[in-house]
Amino acid sequence: MADISQEIERISELIALKTNRAIEEVVVALNKVLVGKLPEEALKMLSEVNIPFSLESKLAGAFVAFEAGAVLTLKNTFTSVLLEEDTLRILLDTAKRKLRTELTAKLSDNMMQSIIDGIATGSPIEDVIESIGEATPEITTLVNTTYNQFGNTMTNMMIDKLPDNAEMIYIGANDDRTRDICKEKIRFSPATKKEVLSRYGNFNNELWNCRHKWEESSKKPEAQGFEPKEFKE
Repeated sequence: MADISQEIERISELIALKTNRAIEEVVVALNKVLVGKLPEEALKMLSEVNIPFSLESKLAGAFVAFEAGAVLTLKNTFTSVLLEEDTLRILLDTAKRKLRTELTAKLSDNMMQSIIDGIATGSPIEDVIESIGEATPEITTLVNTTYNQFGNTMTNMMIDKLPDNAEMIYIGANDDRTRDICKEKIRFSPATKKEVLSRYGNFNNELWNCRHKWEESSKKPEAQGFEPKEFKE
């Protein structure tokens, strides 16, 4: 369990790399079609291009990598209860759909606006690509957060099946990057399901780029990634 966060981070960086490469390939391809055209003519041609489709077709490998990370998250989650396969598939499909929206629909809007601005100003393609990058959110953070939401929902549904006296721990890094609220939850661990609900109301982590999650405690919590002592260099 201790290495899962590093592997997820590696997958997130891979997806970010694939996404940035896809953006550049689509822009370069469009530029070849639009180069030499008058601004009004180029704008009309651009309006007829399905950028989300073009982008998504180049991101198939990224979504395969995302699913592999989600499966890895599931395999590295300790629990004494199970969710039905259909339930897990729905959770995974929902997470993939959310990420697909972020990486195609929203990025396509950014790309369209930057390309239009480039047409209007006669900017070179390098400047257009740079402006798209400046308008693009941090993709690794976005992917990590999508994994967090997937893991949170899965964990909450699993924990719902556990008795009130089940022992819970808050796992993940305990270092100088750890949020104060996460440090508090680490210190509060181990605690029963009832105690955690009484104090926090749910079993969510801090979602946005968080490296932690609640999990049912096994007989070897350290092997799950529970770090009660803060790491200091």
